[in-house]
Amino acid sequence: MWLTISWLFAREVIRAVLVPWHLLLYLPRRKKWQQEAKDMLAQPPVPTDGALALEFGARAKGRGKVFISAGETSGELHATKVIRAVRETGHDATWTCFGGPQLEAEGATLLYPLSDRAVMGVMSVLASLPFVLKAVARFIRMLDEDPPDLVVFVDYPGLHLVLARLARRRGIEVLHYIAPQYWAWAPWRMHRYKRSFSATLTILPFETTFFGRAGIPCEYVGHPLLDQNPRPPSNPEATSSEESTTLCLLPGSRRKEILANLPGMIRVAKQLRSTHANANVVVLHVDPRRIPLIEELLRTHDAAFVEFRQGPIGAALSTARVVLAKSGTGSLEACLHRTPTVVVYKLGGAFSSFFTRNFISVPWIASANLIAGRQVIPEYCFQRDEIWSDVTRSVIDLWENTTIRRNCLAGFDEVRDRLGDPGASARVAKWILPFCEVSS
Repeated sequence: MWLTISWLFAREVIRAVLVPWHLLLYLPRRKKWQQEAKDMLAQPPVPTDGALALEFGARAKGRGKVFISAGETSGELHATKVIRAVRETGHDATWTCFGGPQLEAEGATLLYPLSDRAVMGVMSVLASLPFVLKAVARFIRMLDEDPPDLVVFVDYPGLHLVLARLARRRGIEVLHYIAPQYWAWAPWRMHRYKRSFSATLTILPFETTFFGRAGIPCEYVGHPLLDQNPRPPSNPEATSSEESTTLCLLPGSRRKEILANLPGMIRVAKQLRSTHANANVVVLHVDPRRIPLIEELLRTHDAAFVEFRQGPIGAALSTARVVLAKSGTGSLEACLHRTPTVVVYKLGGAFSSFFTRNFISVPWIASANLIAGRQVIPEYCFQRDEIWSDVTRSVIDLWENTTIRRNCLAGFDEVRDRLGDPGASARVAKWILPFCEVSS
């Protein structure tokens, strides 16, 4: 087994070394990819008829054993919802998992605590190498000693891509829920992805066009945020944000994101309060591990006026006047609450800036803009700190200007319509149900 792991490790190192060459080869074709991305975003959502799920399920023959894996806390939450959705149909499986306490509490046998330490990026992988290698070893041992009928990976494409290939080589069907954003910057990865996964389930409607063109069976199952965010009233006059005096700050989930974004967001908040003294400012974060860091930054940047709330963010987003958010799930959740939002993505250095200018295929970074196929909210992807002044102007415009606010809200209705109906977990469950039945 360790010979296999050594070969896998060597192969991944070689792939990492070759990334700059892939980027160089990409440069001459970037206009082509950018045009394809633009065409992809312009396509209307593709309705699904369930035929792919039926075809996938027809290959199910086994013992009713399903393995499910999540590498982060957010992915683990989605995985637990899928298990519940399966059980709500009256079916069940013998569940084993990589994940954490959420999946274990849901009745899955925890084989490895993968979500205890989110490993993202090359440096993070190297720093956590023993942890990663143990995960691979445990996965291989499971495949050899007690193989499941179906492997379901939730998000977290880096390590899951390696594990998926191991399962496929043993003839096991592999399903990926929450497809990777290769359409944004790494279309050359699609060949490897196609060899590793049997099918992929997307949470953004335009993604099916991208994966379908690559010959990968795929279906749009809806965005999981829709399940926890009922459609608010479409009449702008009826939204509580019109009377609100609260600015919500969402600096990102990871430590590096908070360090990059929160100081600039505090600067924006101070500028807003210089002309709107009654403005309340709240920092929201769901992860209790980030409490010390956020509190330290608030002290360091003389921001005693900012309230910090740790926990679920939905209620606060729905009652804010404006949200200033790092690009990500939180910004889309704010839009689903019909709260005017400004999105930022603070780049880390000169290389990040060069990469963004030359290798990003899509014209926007904010999920709402990508879903709508046009800019419905202001967004800023930048390296220089002076751009925070532009961010401030957009926040103040959305705070003061009724016309700008209403145009933004109309865009949110368009985003919501394109996302379709709730029920993502239930649609994923339909792909899994045939594997829950024990063959006679």
